[in-house]
Amino acid sequence: MKFASLAAVVALAFTTSACVIIDADDHPDTSVNITKTDLEPIHGATIDKGDLVIRVSSNGCTNAADFAVESNRRDGSATFAFTRKRPDLCRALMAEGVDLRFPLDAYGVDRGSKVRVRNPLVRP
Repeated sequence: MKFASLAAVVALAFTTSACVIIDADDHPDTSVNITKTDLEPIHGATIDKGDLVIRVSSNGCTNAADFAVESNRRDGSATFAFTRKRPDLCRALMAEGVDLRFPLDAYGVDRGSKVRVRNPLVRP
């Protein structure tokens, strides 16, 4: 008998926990802009010896080839975005993450150019 009561409570919780109400009218609120991003969260970025160096989370097998790199150059500055192509399925969690190097000249970026990284920054 107790199992049936517990099952009913759990079923009720599942049916109400995912409830979303959207109030759509003729005048949508344009002050809210929600976008989904597939950009890899990074722990930091720096320029070192002509390379853009980003620090990312790793389970022990992450390398630069695991990332798709989008770069755009305009008016003496460059913008980069990094998307992980392959998950790191290793099991050696590296709490500090790993540094990955991307040579700026390979992306046509001159030394001294302003570099911006669009990925979200996460703090340890």
